[in-house]
Amino acid sequence: MKEKLRKYFFSLRKKKYFNLKEKDFSPLLSEIGRYKNSTVGTYYSINFELDLKILNTLLFKKGLSLSLPFIHKDNKLMEFKEWNSKDVLQLNKYGIPQTFIDSKTLVPDIFLVPLLAFDKYGNRLGYGSGYYDKYFNMLNKAKKKFRTIGISFSFQKKDKLKTLKTDFCLDAVFTEKGFLNIQ
Repeated sequence: MKEKLRKYFFSLRKKKYFNLKEKDFSPLLSEIGRYKNSTVGTYYSINFELDLKILNTLLFKKGLSLSLPFIHKDNKLMEFKEWNSKDVLQLNKYGIPQTFIDSKTLVPDIFLVPLLAFDKYGNRLGYGSGYYDKYFNMLNKAKKKFRTIGISFSFQKKDKLKTLKTDFCLDAVFTEKGFLNIQ
């Protein structure tokens, strides 16, 4: 069932994809700006995800500390590594740009989370590997406070997604129409 949904939403995103302008990111910049001296866990957009190049550039200009997900080859774990705008990146096993293993490990306070679909309850349909769910559940066990913001186009919203016990719920979702409040 989930695999069928993934294919559907990937195809939909590919057909309806468009770029946002700098002004479209204002609500998200304001939200991130509320958290002073925070580290932001962002990502490098691929496969018709809402492109974060403009946002990441604005965050760098504001002097925020950014990090990218780093996928370990051997144990299927993810962590976040410090990312500077001039860093050379490498492709991981999924073809996603990431930093290198010797980059400094950071634990972000705010996470910008990619997704294929979402619902009004903060449920997220990811790519199926569970990296984000495992990582967020690990932070919860460690009692780390953090905020998760799904990044999506508004057309990726579904009424209700089926979830597993291990699926992690988002705090908010940002689309080109602004923020969706999670119920």
